[in-house]
Amino acid sequence: MRIRTGGPADADEIMQLKNASWRAAYAGIVADEVLAGLSDEPSEGFVRGLSHRREHVITLVAEKGPNVIGFATVGWDRREATEAEAGPGCPGEVWAIYVHPDHWGRGAGTALMREGQRWLTDEALLPIRVWELVGNRVGRRFYERYGFAPDGERGEFELGGRAYPIERLALPKDRTVEER
Repeated sequence: MRIRTGGPADADEIMQLKNASWRAAYAGIVADEVLAGLSDEPSEGFVRGLSHRREHVITLVAEKGPNVIGFATVGWDRREATEAEAGPGCPGEVWAIYVHPDHWGRGAGTALMREGQRWLTDEALLPIRVWELVGNRVGRRFYERYGFAPDGERGEFELGGRAYPIERLALPKDRTVEER
């Protein structure tokens, strides 16, 4: 398995694996019609985001052979700062991390998180946080094994005209990449 920076050529595979992951992890949490209606076709905005390197954000992909099996996008904490305000000293956030369900439990998520943590640390975007859909047992187990813990912040995520509860988890500042 190899971790590298993602680009526009990865958009189709990223969307397909993200949707497969959503359908597996969010079944019973997110409305069935929302999961059934997910499009594997990447939006122009998504492809454009992978095409243009932005400061303080990166998308990483995990490859096994010729296939992309997972991805993570990390950057500044978007609830704490605007893109113009982002920079060293701003908290970091795992915007997204998904691995195709056929590859769960085989190290791709941990490798992506490790590289994402390394990148956020190098960018001085600390502490590192992630928002999780409440009830997502697969995600919660993964984050807790990595060292994340709830920090008390809660919110909502709008999807398909419905609000879903989310909870923020944070990685302790004193945890290093090498501890993983």
